[in-house]
Amino acid sequence: MFKKLVQYVMVGLLAIAPVGGLLSAQTTKVAAASTPVSLPTTPQIDASAAIALDPATGQVLYEQNADQALPIASMTKMITAYIVLAQIKQGKLTWEQTVKPDDLIYQLSQNKDLTNVPLQADGQYTVKALFQAMMVASANDAAMMLANQVAGSQKDFVDLMRQKVADWGIQDAQLYSVSGLNNEFLGAEVYPDSPADAENEMSAADVALIAQKLLADYPEILETTKQAHFTFGAQTSDETAMSTWNLMLPGENNAPQDYVVDGLKTGTTDKAGDCFTGTATKDGQRILTVVMHANGEDTGRRFIETNKLMQYVFDGWEQKQLAQANQSLAPYKTATVKYGRQKTVQLITNKAISMWVPKGTTAANIDWHYQAVKGGAKRQLEAPIKKNVQIVQVTPQLNGVTTRYIGQAPQSQLRTKTADPKANLFVLIGEGIKEFFTNLF
Repeated sequence: MFKKLVQYVMVGLLAIAPVGGLLSAQTTKVAAASTPVSLPTTPQIDASAAIALDPATGQVLYEQNADQALPIASMTKMITAYIVLAQIKQGKLTWEQTVKPDDLIYQLSQNKDLTNVPLQADGQYTVKALFQAMMVASANDAAMMLANQVAGSQKDFVDLMRQKVADWGIQDAQLYSVSGLNNEFLGAEVYPDSPADAENEMSAADVALIAQKLLADYPEILETTKQAHFTFGAQTSDETAMSTWNLMLPGENNAPQDYVVDGLKTGTTDKAGDCFTGTATKDGQRILTVVMHANGEDTGRRFIETNKLMQYVFDGWEQKQLAQANQSLAPYKTATVKYGRQKTVQLITNKAISMWVPKGTTAANIDWHYQAVKGGAKRQLEAPIKKNVQIVQVTPQLNGVTTRYIGQAPQSQLRTKTADPKANLFVLIGEGIKEFFTNLF
């Protein structure tokens, strides 16, 4: 009778003990570093707005008035290029397709005050030639012809542009044209109900996001934007030698000496001033910059200010690996396992973790931010635990610096290195009795 009673007690204790699944919590812990990081001296960029970032992660390395919406001029064409490249990838458009200008575009192409390629009223031009003219020579008529080919009208293509930037989380964009031209030049193609002098506007941060998306999804864009010269309409009556507006490309007037620029897009209107979205590499590392409405008297002012920004990043910052894949990080090296055979499991990184840091940065300058995903603040899991279960999200931060990311910030995880099955029955009974009497008193 006594043995039966003990059995009933044990079953009851096990019944009240929680089983199966993982406890969840959303808590954040910071492992504080001991030394604030020493930032390099920031340059004074003589422009209305500017930003520099790592396009791979979106980590912002410099910003000046980066969130104010300003006219973007022909930097608009990066959105147009993205949509065209997406159409080609989806098989809805081919490089060999030919496009004929409508009357308005033909008339626009004859305006010598605007950036265009020469067109014939009855000419047929390949998508490839128009794309090259748009991205290298910043041809407005070429951008408009591509838009008509994709969407059927300028208005419908602008609607595609608006939807695309909204999908990327851009809220403050004002988009009216596919090229960046002011409405005063667009005649009957003005977007319905838009102001007579309306012009596309975005913040430097949002322009950087567009460039980041373009580089990430269609890196082949650089094969076009790195060209300084090309021939439009080769071996036809329209054959015309064209040159880039990006004077930071190798061999051009504002080309830097110790890093290489291979893109991305200039922009100029009376409202926007001289703008430039640039990208460059040095020692295998790529950066992205945006300068809007550069000031000064020099005709290359946007490139002079861009060079200041790029030099600042390459001279003062470096991408550094802070943790290897499958590495433990203090103070989240382990998690306890309730009812498990091992009682604890080791937590390791799911991948290598890197970050741009000021040169000379050490481990003492890094704060590790930990957000519990499973097991709560105490990281107490419940057996059985599988291998490779995500327990914590981990993010490095520079001590004393609020790091900003454009787009989706990179995420790394700490996961269980091994599995931990549930302990045998006798251990579970002992744990149940211990927990029962602990809770009782």
